[in-house]
Amino acid sequence: MSEIKTILLPFNNLQPAAVTVDAAHRVAARFESYIEGAYYRQLMPIIAGEGITLPGDYLAEFEEEGRLQAERATSTFKVLLEERGIPFGTLEESSSTMRAGWSEMVGTGPAGIGEYARLFDLSVVARNESEATADWKTTVEAVLFESGRPVLVVGDRVPDSLGHRIVIAWNGSTEAARSVLAGMPFLAVSDEIVVVEVEGGMVSGPAAAQVAQHLAQRGLVVRSETITKRDGSIGGAVLEFAETWNTDLLIKGAFTHSRLRQLIFGGATREILEGAPIPTLFCH
Repeated sequence: MSEIKTILLPFNNLQPAAVTVDAAHRVAARFESYIEGAYYRQLMPIIAGEGITLPGDYLAEFEEEGRLQAERATSTFKVLLEERGIPFGTLEESSSTMRAGWSEMVGTGPAGIGEYARLFDLSVVARNESEATADWKTTVEAVLFESGRPVLVVGDRVPDSLGHRIVIAWNGSTEAARSVLAGMPFLAVSDEIVVVEVEGGMVSGPAAAQVAQHLAQRGLVVRSETITKRDGSIGGAVLEFAETWNTDLLIKGAFTHSRLRQLIFGGATREILEGAPIPTLFCH
């Protein structure tokens, strides 16, 4: 059976948040996973140009502030682990125990986050609209497009159970198919699954009922359902169904249409990414 044995928590110039650790804790408790908090400290961008210089003391002050923020992040992460009874450990230690480690990277930026995430079975990122110091959506997209691995996006809170009642947002696409494969560790240990398609929201590909039939061959408790758009919104219809059904995990293929099109016109991925109160597993 596929499992999630390594989990990355990328903090892109952000202090570790309890909701991110809580989500990782829920997953790691089921799979006895290794969690790694990774703090990405940005270097000051310097625009080169004739006659443009920055005072050395200003650069030193910026570097010192970054170092202090990194120390604070390390301390915060360890406190969050201690409060939840998660032991501090290393990747090399026994794979049959949940544990968490810490790393710090300087100047790698979003591309470096995505590249490092290639090592992990799952990344967890919290939606954080209040922070002006980093763009959490940039982090999510870096993992989606650079790592080839799934990312779990969480909102303000994490349900007590995660992955027991799962909704798969199906639209027939390659991305949707990849998301089902990426979500298989969760699907394999779930209590019930609903594969949902939205009328008018499908691309050329298999129907939700066919996906449900194939998952049932694995011995899973699964059914399919076709729903209608809410106010013309595919993402809104999926979220409304998921909340009504008391879902504790939504699985969604990301960006069937181009990111540019979704940025200009909106789309189901962006609507769910920015507003889902339910933990959502995305895969591109």
